[in-house]
Amino acid sequence: MTDHRQDEQRPKSNEPDPYELRQTENEDVPKEFTGASDNRKSSSNGKKGNKQRFWIGITALITFGMFMYFQGPNGSIKDVQSNGIGKGMKAGIQLVAADDSAGLEARDFNIEMKKNTTTGRMLIWDFAAEDGDVVTVKVDGNILQSNITIMHSPVALDIPIPSVVEITGVKDGGGGITYGVKFPGAVQNNAYFNAAPVGSSNVYTITGQ
Repeated sequence: MTDHRQDEQRPKSNEPDPYELRQTENEDVPKEFTGASDNRKSSSNGKKGNKQRFWIGITALITFGMFMYFQGPNGSIKDVQSNGIGKGMKAGIQLVAADDSAGLEARDFNIEMKKNTTTGRMLIWDFAAEDGDVVTVKVDGNILQSNITIMHSPVALDIPIPSVVEITGVKDGGGGITYGVKFPGAVQNNAYFNAAPVGSSNVYTITGQ
């Protein structure tokens, strides 16, 4: 009798156990719903990754385009052997390793400068081997600079416009005197490649508009 009364005095609790409640909540969530949620997260992350790759690709293309624009096109000696003109080529470009493989003829050129240009520059360099070729530059019959040892790095000379520029070969370092020139501000953004045997001159007639 005593035991029975004690059992009656201890009422059973109706409150659920917290641990069981958490288990029940997790069990009530359908597996399909949980998987769909994971898929949505994965899809969202994938879209973000695709956007990042897209913009990285666009940035790379823009950078490459700007590099090519400012550097100018590359070229080979075959591109200039027929007429000595390197269309759009930059000053200082190297075309051959040795002068005797250039295969260029001595030529004269007419250079038209842009409108309202009264002064300009001529850039001259050795596009082959730095073998000690030496030239003298005259403007309108007067020596502008004598005995220039032409190198891969262009030498800049100021010239008036209009004018007649003569480049005379002075010393052949081996294989012939060959050089490139460019006139920034010219209508045609070209480089000119030439040969100047010792004692002979190439003439560049510079005109304005």
